[in-house]
Amino acid sequence: MGPIEYMRMTRELYSSLGHPPYGWRHADTPPAFARLKKPLRESRVGLLATAGAYVVGQRAYHYKDDTSIRAIPKTTPTEKIHFSHITENYLPDPRRDPNCVFPIDPLRALEKERVIGELADELFTCMGGVYSQRRVEEELIPTLDEAFRQQEVDAVLLVPMCPVCHQTASMVARHLESRGTPTMVMASALDIVKAGRAPRISFVDHPLGHTVGKAFERTEQTEIVRQGLSGIESMTTPEQVAMLPVSWADSEEWKIEEWKKGGAGGKDERKPRLTTPQYQTEADRIAAEGA
Repeated sequence: MGPIEYMRMTRELYSSLGHPPYGWRHADTPPAFARLKKPLRESRVGLLATAGAYVVGQRAYHYKDDTSIRAIPKTTPTEKIHFSHITENYLPDPRRDPNCVFPIDPLRALEKERVIGELADELFTCMGGVYSQRRVEEELIPTLDEAFRQQEVDAVLLVPMCPVCHQTASMVARHLESRGTPTMVMASALDIVKAGRAPRISFVDHPLGHTVGKAFERTEQTEIVRQGLSGIESMTTPEQVAMLPVSWADSEEWKIEEWKKGGAGGKDERKPRLTTPQYQTEADRIAAEGA
């Protein structure tokens, strides 16, 4: 089975529910393409993950086009990393193992191995399911641009989760490359990042919510990140796609035939677009806001 056509699937789902089609972004110009200025083993690498990760004690995201970001120290224990995202149906495994979509342990391992020179002190997250492309351009991208400038990163790895996250990540990557920072988008929704003409793409043919691998499969996760990062150095022309040699074996929760046919089963599984923070647990809310 080939990659899922998420844009077509979404159009058909919206039509079946009586909604107008979502206006996916089709970039009409080639992306800028920045070259790495030093070897990867000497480079400082930043991360943007779009699954709405936050550290317990931080304010959670809301679901109505939240364009804020969170800075997560690279020393943060994974048990302190929780999630708040409008497409929560993709989060069961990340909530057990954040590395599925926020590869902090693989990146720390690759830093220790000297595959990368240094991991940025803070890793950035957002709630990438922002339907307003205007707000991505006018609010999210300038905030991230300044954040990465302050981190003085040499390259950025982008890890989207939901379909709209892939659109957001493509837009961010194009901007960063135009500013001279090479990027890699790790993607599981290939049609969306190709339509957005992301500068570099590593395709991982996994169910959404598992862009970096299965829960607790640390060897697999680290290898996926390693291969993705290597493309920042090895790709020589814009819009190249590396089809990573990974496969998905059936699990109790994810049967390959089911997710290849659309995953959502013809249902709209998004949460209401609320404007109040949506914490993973009530204890998280208390830690961030008080009783």
